[in-house]
Amino acid sequence: MAEFIRLTHAVAVAEWALHLSNNWRPRLPAPPRRGPKIVYRDSTIMVIAVVQVAWQLGYEEVTDYFRSQTLAAQAAGLPPGRRISASQYWERRQALGVLPFWFFFVLMVGQLLRLGVIYGTDVILDGTTLQAWFHHDPEAGWSFPKPWKGSTWGYKVHTVLCRWSQLPMMFLVTPANHQELVIAIPLLSLMVLCFGFTIQLVRADAGYFTFPIMTFIRRVLGASFVIDYNLRRKGKRFLATLFFIDQWRFHLRPRTIIERHFAWAKRYFGLESAQWQGLVAAYQHTALVYSVMLGVALVAHRYQRPDLAGSRTMVLALKTIN
Repeated sequence: MAEFIRLTHAVAVAEWALHLSNNWRPRLPAPPRRGPKIVYRDSTIMVIAVVQVAWQLGYEEVTDYFRSQTLAAQAAGLPPGRRISASQYWERRQALGVLPFWFFFVLMVGQLLRLGVIYGTDVILDGTTLQAWFHHDPEAGWSFPKPWKGSTWGYKVHTVLCRWSQLPMMFLVTPANHQELVIAIPLLSLMVLCFGFTIQLVRADAGYFTFPIMTFIRRVLGASFVIDYNLRRKGKRFLATLFFIDQWRFHLRPRTIIERHFAWAKRYFGLESAQWQGLVAAYQHTALVYSVMLGVALVAHRYQRPDLAGSRTMVLALKTIN
C-alpha cells in the first residue's frame, strides 16, 4: 500500500488538487478554533480515501489499517504516533466537497498523459446509471432507459473514454433523469479545456444522434463522429441500405469498449457498491473509483507491465505494492 501511494504520487497530487480547488473556489479564512488543533492535513484525508476505495475497505477498516501499518501511515502523511479515528475521517472527508476529488482525478489523467498512455484523439462517449442506496435520497432521480431494462432510482455517470487505453478521461455526475445529450457538449468542452486534446473522432450511441451535438463535434472541435442511429425513427429509413449497414457494423465495434468499462468499474472497482447519499457523495465516490483505475494503470506502466493496466486485483496483489 505504501508503494502504491508512492508510485502514484498520491500525496503530491492531493496537495495540488486542494490548491487548485481553493483557487477555483476562494473561501474566507477559518475562524479561530478552540480546543485541540487539527493535526491531519486535508491531503492525508484524500489519500486515505483513495486507499479505502482501492482496497474496498470500510471506514473503520481503513483507519485500523493505517493504525497498524507504520510505513503506509508515513506514506499517507500521518503524523508520527497519531492515527485518525473513523468518525473524524468521515467528517473530514465529507467536508472536502467535490472539487478536490475531481481535480485529483484530472491530475491523475495528466500523469498518464505525460507517460503517453492516454492520447485523447479517439474518444467514446456514454453514460451509465448508478442505483441509489437510499430510497429517500432527495437528489436522485428516476431513469427509464428501455422498456425491457426497467427503471433505476439513482444517478448517472457521464464518461469520456480513451479508445486505445480504455481509461476514463473526463466525467460528470447528474441525477439519473438527465439525458446524455444534454451533458455531451459540456463534457467534451471540459475535457478539451483541461487537457487541450485535439480530438479526431468521437464515438457514441444513438442517444447522441442530434444535430447540435454533431454540429459541435464537426465545427467547434473539428473532429469526425461515428454515432449510432435508430432506423426506426422517422426520416432515417433511407439509411437502411446495405452500404450503410456494413459501415455501421464496422465503425461501431469499438464503441462497445465503454460498455465493458462500465461493467469492469462496477464489478471490480466498486463503482456501484458504496453506501452513500447525495450528489456530493456520488461525485466523490466516482472520482475516487476512476482515480483508482488510473492509479492501477499508472503503477502497471511504471512496472513495465501494461498488460495489467486494467487488473486491480493483480496490481494490488503484487508484493511490492502490499
